[in-house]
Amino acid sequence: MIHRPKRTAALFTGVLLVGGLTACDPEGLHSAEHAGPFPYESPADTADVDLREALSDYGVRLPEGAEKITYGALKALDGYPFRVEFSMPCDGVPAFVRDSRLVSVGKETPDAVEMSVLDAGFPLDEDPAYVRAKESKLLTVYAAVIERSGTCQVFLSS
Repeated sequence: MIHRPKRTAALFTGVLLVGGLTACDPEGLHSAEHAGPFPYESPADTADVDLREALSDYGVRLPEGAEKITYGALKALDGYPFRVEFSMPCDGVPAFVRDSRLVSVGKETPDAVEMSVLDAGFPLDEDPAYVRAKESKLLTVYAAVIERSGTCQVFLSS
């Protein structure tokens, strides 16, 4: 009977400790399993190359002021799928489009970025859409640019 209070106190302390860890890590003890090895890698996508290399391979430079960057790129797969999303000041979009050798295709959201746009909660076919210019020797890139209150959300995909 003398040992019972010590076990109860130890059990109580353990419960408090686990509860405290859960409060500090709401995703659970295994949340790091979803984090990729590359900075900016999206939890929804995977990558086997870092963002800088993927952007270079696709001939895209992130514009000044790009924020909330996420991407996925799998160089090991046939076709080298690539996707990147970021926000930026809308006044920089024309220069970004020009520098990335994109041309306007109206407002029909390209199939390659459609799911990303929908997942972000935006409607389709209401905002400018782009594709890599055909005369460019760079890999094909599709884009949608969603403007809301002076900030643009850019969705790029191969």
